[in-house]
Amino acid sequence: MKLHVFDSCPFCVRVKAVIGLKGIECEISPMVLGEMPTSLEGKLERFSVPVLEETHPETGEISLMVESLDIIRKLDQLHVSPLNQPMFDSYELSEALELRLEQLKPVTAQLLYPRMPKLNLPELATAQALDSFVESRKGVLGQSIEQALEKTELYLPQLEQQLELMEQEIDVEGLISGRRSLTIDDIAAFAELRNFTMIAELTLSENMQAYIEQISARPHIATYPPITR
Repeated sequence: MKLHVFDSCPFCVRVKAVIGLKGIECEISPMVLGEMPTSLEGKLERFSVPVLEETHPETGEISLMVESLDIIRKLDQLHVSPLNQPMFDSYELSEALELRLEQLKPVTAQLLYPRMPKLNLPELATAQALDSFVESRKGVLGQSIEQALEKTELYLPQLEQQLELMEQEIDVEGLISGRRSLTIDDIAAFAELRNFTMIAELTLSENMQAYIEQISARPHIATYPPITR
């Protein structure tokens, strides 16, 4: 199996976390923005990441799967036995987390997109990919990434308020204290929170920082170096 990803894509991180947690043999294949891998050309109705590519061992036939939660369901139920049970009881995010992630989108775009070109991301490894990213973000942000970066202090309180609410809704303390087990909400929340580690000006609560570190360590998914304006 091969998983095609962008490093900064939270949906890709969701799947990578499960692969790491379960110890599944799967090649992680970073993609460059604007460059379609040959094995995927003409085979997707619409291009999105992650893409799980699986080659049948006997026929050589290639099958593709998209949508992070569908991929996670498939991977979590591989080789199920009395000694190897699925990690999750559900593969649907809670309504509370879905709503919180939706409310986070506008402010996180303003804070994250300006920092991504400074991180040497695999998806922005070529000059063409970087130029395309910077130019396309203008329409999303309603301003240049440089202008958004200068307004960090304007957007930061909005992010911090959303994260305070998220911490309570997903019971961060319950996981780090061992009072409850890992859920699909934790995987999705971590995938978003990992990106926030690139914001040097963001101060996370002790519990939220411990939560990120605890989940990050198990599948060995590194967080980002902090980027300041």
